[in-house]
Amino acid sequence: MSRETAPEREVDGESYVTIADTNASEAAAYYDRDDVAAFYRLCWGGADIHIGRYDTGAESVAEASQAMTRYLLSLANLQKGQQVLDIACGYGGTLRELARLGCQSSGIDISQVCVDEARRANEAVGLGDSISVETGDFHNIDYPDASCDACVCQESIIHSTDRSRVLAEVWRVLRPGGVFSFSDILTAENADLALVNAAFERLGVRGDATPEDYRRMAEDAGFLVEHAEERAEDIKTHYAKLAEQLETPPAELKRSTVEKLQVSIRHWQTALSGGHITWACFIAKKRGQT
Repeated sequence: MSRETAPEREVDGESYVTIADTNASEAAAYYDRDDVAAFYRLCWGGADIHIGRYDTGAESVAEASQAMTRYLLSLANLQKGQQVLDIACGYGGTLRELARLGCQSSGIDISQVCVDEARRANEAVGLGDSISVETGDFHNIDYPDASCDACVCQESIIHSTDRSRVLAEVWRVLRPGGVFSFSDILTAENADLALVNAAFERLGVRGDATPEDYRRMAEDAGFLVEHAEERAEDIKTHYAKLAEQLETPPAELKRSTVEKLQVSIRHWQTALSGGHITWACFIAKKRGQT
């Protein structure tokens, strides 16, 4: 599927070509920033840059993030040899976990920094030749129709201004019976959007989509939602851990960066403590026989 382009737009003083009418370029600009990359590498574990699963609360951010990846993949009931595409692969932690499960994993990400880091990390563990990672936009996935057994996406659809289009693209590239395993940070029902948007500002997105909205969009795209689960306590714990880390930040983080992050995380904790932001995961199956 070819990409349509719109005029360039300016983000953080630099020009980016916007892909169609989405905010893909803004998302790329965010993850390509040096301070953002340093934060994810030094405070978020550097492999799985998403919310963690905290069964005891004693887990580190890196341990919990890997545990959440394993949990989400276990829900998908993936089989050895299946072709699995991560449509926003970040630093590639999920790709490497898929490879350990015996899947044929590949990934795309809108950020060149993420793609480069995923390739480097894959190479470091001897998986550079077996995992394909390319720059790509999940609004226009450069894969043939019905070419994947499963797709994965962890906390990235939040960056889309056209979520229905992302779900439609995933539906297109999945084989009949294929599974889409995805999670996201979402707006809780009856939330105070001012508090949500104050938290989401660092990501350059706005709150509006609830777990029920995601279920509806998946069903409208043709999926059967087989599992939907909220884990609000995990995201509360995750941000508490991040706040704690920034009390004694890594020396590599600039003081100005730390101060901005601390302000942002306080906004997150305010919204989370009031139940205005939640986290949810979904297992959706493309209707039809494999």
